[in-house]
Amino acid sequence: MKFVIRKVVLWPKKRALQPRVIDFEPGVVNVITGASQTGKSALIPIVDYCLGAGKCAIPVGTIREVVEWFGVLIETAQGQLLLARREPGSQQATDEMYMSEGVAIAVPPRILESNANRTFVKHYLDELAGLTSLDLIAGANSAYKGRPGFRDLAAFMFQPQNIVANPDVLFFKADTTEHKEKLKNVLPYALGVTTSDVLAKRYELDELRREHRSAVRELGNLRDGAQQWITQLRINLSRARELGLLPPESSIEVPEQQAITLLRSVVNRQDTTDDSKARTTPRPSVLTLAEEIVSLRHMEQEQSISLSQLRKRWIEMSKLREAAAAYSRALQVEEERLGISRWLFERSSPENQPCPICGNHLDAAHNHLAELISGLEEVEQGSASFRALPPSFDKEWAQVRAQIRDVTNLLTATQTRIAALQESSEQERRKRYTELSASRFVGSLEAGLIQYDRFVTDDSLKIKIEELSTRIAELAAEVDENALREKLKRVLLQVSVLNSQLLPRFDVEDPQDVASLSIAELTLKISRADRTDYLFEVGSGSNWLGYHLSLMIALHQYFLSLPSSAVPAFLMIDQPSQVYFPKKLAGRKTKNELDPKLNDDDAKRVRQLFVELARVTLAENKEKREFQLIVVDHAGKTVWGDIPGVHLVEEWRGSKKLVPMGWLDQPHSV
Repeated sequence: MKFVIRKVVLWPKKRALQPRVIDFEPGVVNVITGASQTGKSALIPIVDYCLGAGKCAIPVGTIREVVEWFGVLIETAQGQLLLARREPGSQQATDEMYMSEGVAIAVPPRILESNANRTFVKHYLDELAGLTSLDLIAGANSAYKGRPGFRDLAAFMFQPQNIVANPDVLFFKADTTEHKEKLKNVLPYALGVTTSDVLAKRYELDELRREHRSAVRELGNLRDGAQQWITQLRINLSRARELGLLPPESSIEVPEQQAITLLRSVVNRQDTTDDSKARTTPRPSVLTLAEEIVSLRHMEQEQSISLSQLRKRWIEMSKLREAAAAYSRALQVEEERLGISRWLFERSSPENQPCPICGNHLDAAHNHLAELISGLEEVEQGSASFRALPPSFDKEWAQVRAQIRDVTNLLTATQTRIAALQESSEQERRKRYTELSASRFVGSLEAGLIQYDRFVTDDSLKIKIEELSTRIAELAAEVDENALREKLKRVLLQVSVLNSQLLPRFDVEDPQDVASLSIAELTLKISRADRTDYLFEVGSGSNWLGYHLSLMIALHQYFLSLPSSAVPAFLMIDQPSQVYFPKKLAGRKTKNELDPKLNDDDAKRVRQLFVELARVTLAENKEKREFQLIVVDHAGKTVWGDIPGVHLVEEWRGSKKLVPMGWLDQPHSV
C-alpha cells in the first residue's frame, strides 16, 4: 500500500514559534545522521504515536517538555493525510488527535484544538488499508484472533534501536505476549494467504456448519419423538378410552395404522367439541363458586358473632330473673319466721298473762318481742318493694329469645348453602379436572401427531440438510485448511528465497544457509547442512543485524509483489550501525565521545549496508512499486554520502538537533 512519510512535524508549546518540520523524499533511502542525544531515536516513537499507538513511547525529558503536538504528513493513493496527536503530559497517552486530508496539505502554524480521536483515526487507517472487518478466526472470543487492524501492521514498519539487531525479538513490539500472539495470526493475512474472501467464506462455512448441526439435531429429535410416540400408541388408546374420548368397547389391540387413525379421530372430534362448547352458555367456574363460598363464610361469621352476643345477653337476663325469684322466696321465708313474734307480742300484756305455749309469764320478753316486730315490719316493707321484676323485663327477655331463634335459623340456612356450594364446587372441580386432563391429553396427542406427520411426510428438513451439506462441502473445498497451510508454506518459501538473495549482501556469515521465517516462533530458522538453529542461537551482532534487515526487506518485496497489500510500503530503521561500535558507545563518559568514529573496516561494512538498502529501494521504485526507507544512524555522510538513492534529510550535530535550541531558552507560553 502506498504510504509515504513526507514530513514529521513538531508544534512547540511556545505558541509564538513556528513548528519544526522534517521533510522526507519518496522512493529513496532517507537518512538522518547525528551524534548521540540529538533526538534521532525519538523519530520512530513519534511516527508510531501519530499512527495511533496505545502508549506514548516518545522519550520523556526535553522533547516532551517543549512539544505540544506531534504530527506526521503522509502521502497515499488518495492524496495527503496529516495526523497529529497531543503530547500526553503525565498520562501514558492521550486520545486527542488532529486530522486533515486533501490533495495537498499545508502544515498549519499551530493546532488550537483536536478534531478527532484515536479510535476514529484507527478506523480510518483500517479502511485506508482495506483491512477486513471479520475476525481472523471465525467464532473466536480471544483478542489475539480478532480482526486485523492497522496497528498490527506496525510490526513491518519499524525496526527501532532495541529491535534491529536483537537476537530474541524479530518484529516491532513482538516482545510482548499480546502483540506476539496477534502477529502470529495476522502474518498469514498480511502475506495474502488468508484473504478477505477466504475469511468471508470461513465465516459462511462456520455459520452453515452451526445451522447444519442444528437441523440434524432437529431431525434427530423428530425421529426420536416419532418413534417414542409410536411405542406409546396403545397407552394413548387406553388413556383416551379412560377419559371417555373413545367408546368403552373400543379395542386397543389394533394394527399400528388403525391405532393412528383412531387417535387422529380423537383429536378431530375434540376440536369439534371445543367449538360446540364455545357456543353454549358457560357454566359457573370453580373460581366463581369459591368466591360465593367466601362471601357466605363472611356472612356465617357475622351471624355467629350476633348469635353469640344474643345468647350471652339471654343467659345474663335468665340469671337475673332466677336471682329475683330466689330473693323473693328468701323474703317470704323471713316473713314467716318473724310472724310468730307478732302473735306472741299480741298475747303478751302488762297484766302479765302467761305464754299460751309454755305457760310462763311474758312480761320480761315483751320488749324483745317489740324489737322483732320492728324487724318484721322492715322485712315486709322490703318484700313489698321487690315482689317481682318489672313487666318490661319479661317482654325484653322474650324478644331476645325470639331473636336467638331467628339468628339461629339464618345461621343454619347459611351453613346449608355453604355445604351445598362446597359440594357443587368439588363436583365442578372434578369435572373441570377431567376436562382439563382430556384437553391436555388431546393437546399432547395432537403435538405427537404433528411431529409424526412431519417426520414421515414432510421432507423439507431433510432437503435443507442435504442442501447445507452440499454448500458446506463446496466451501470446505474453497477454504481447505490443508490447502491454506500448503499455500502458506509456499509463500514462506518465496520469502525465504528473497531473503536468501539478500543475505550475502548484508554481511551475514554463511549466507548460503537457508533462513526461513517461523510463524509459530516469530523468528528465523537457519537450516545448515547438519542442523537447524534459531536466530537467538546464532552469534555476532552483525549477523543479527543482517538477518533482521534482509528479512524485513524480503517481506516488503513480497508485499509489493502482491496485486494488493494492506501493509504500508515504508520501513524505518534506527541505528543499524550500532553493532560495529557498541563498546565505544557503551563506555562513553564525556561529551567529546558522543560522536565516535568508525574504523576503516567497520566503515566499509556500514557503507555496504547503505549500498544494499539503496539498491533495493531503487529497484522496487523502478518497477513502479513505491518503497520508502528512513534510516536514522550515527554514521555520517563520509560513510554513505555519494551512494545513489541515499538522501540526506538532516545532520544533527553541534547545535542542530530534533528540538531547536531556540525552543529551550524561554518559559512556555499558555
